[in-house]
Amino acid sequence: MLYSIIRIILALAAAAVVFVMLTYSEEERRYNTARSGRAWTGAAAVLAGSVIILHLLPVENLFVGFATPQDAFLYNHTGEILEIDEYPDCAFVIVSTGDEKITTHVLPARKDGRWQMETLYNRKRRVDTYNYCIIERLYVPGTNDCFVIVSHNTEGNISDIPNGIIDSRNTKFSIVDYPDRVTFYYGFVEDMPDDYRLYVDGQTALGGE
Repeated sequence: MLYSIIRIILALAAAAVVFVMLTYSEEERRYNTARSGRAWTGAAAVLAGSVIILHLLPVENLFVGFATPQDAFLYNHTGEILEIDEYPDCAFVIVSTGDEKITTHVLPARKDGRWQMETLYNRKRRVDTYNYCIIERLYVPGTNDCFVIVSHNTEGNISDIPNGIIDSRNTKFSIVDYPDRVTFYYGFVEDMPDDYRLYVDGQTALGGE
């Protein structure tokens, strides 16, 4: 994909610069010699480090934006987008990975309305468990806003679908239900408080003692 190609090109350029600098140092120009082993080792180290760093840091987010959440997601991810729920400052993206599994992502929006990428660098997710439920808090990059996701633990009975989900912020939870896939609920919570509580089937599932 274009995301990886750009990063490989930038990493190769950085490695080439280091190789030239190490090969033609002041001392080596004077004696017309080249320490090729040192130059190749240095270039390889820079190449590997650059690829890792550039994949973690969304450099495009600093210079460009995307017209739609779809464009921002597909730039550096694969999978079939099932749903996109847009909010003023973010979008919640539900994706099928092709193996009957569903993943969720959050894309931030800039003040000018353009969309940015989600990467490993700016992705923040907390996971808790309660009985047969998995409770995730997926944060909007750079904020304390998050999506609370309640799903069924696939290690239990698939018929145990959580219901009666409410929280201390009166959040509206939407249900996502696809055939042969785990049903889950999600709701958007602005400025997640420290004393946040979530209740499932009338019981405290998150928060409290």
